[in-house]
Amino acid sequence: MQDFLKKIVSSIVENPEEIEIASEKNNNVSVYTILVPDTEVGKIIGKGGKVINAIRCLAKLKALKDQERVLIKVEAKKFA
Repeated sequence: MQDFLKKIVSSIVENPEEIEIASEKNNNVSVYTILVPDTEVGKIIGKGGKVINAIRCLAKLKALKDQERVLIKVEAKKFA
């Protein structure tokens, strides 16, 4: 699923090498966090949340095929 999400998000942002996908398991739900630079968060969310909703829809379809439950979050990556 991480590769799937990375491929989708990479086609949206300007610098695909700065994308990170973190995952964790809570109960029976896999939580994937898309970490992108501050300047790219708006592109991932989209106007009115349309882009992130489409990403979530695709991820849920893939998860349904793999028989798992997923939650997708977007966060700005912090630079040190």
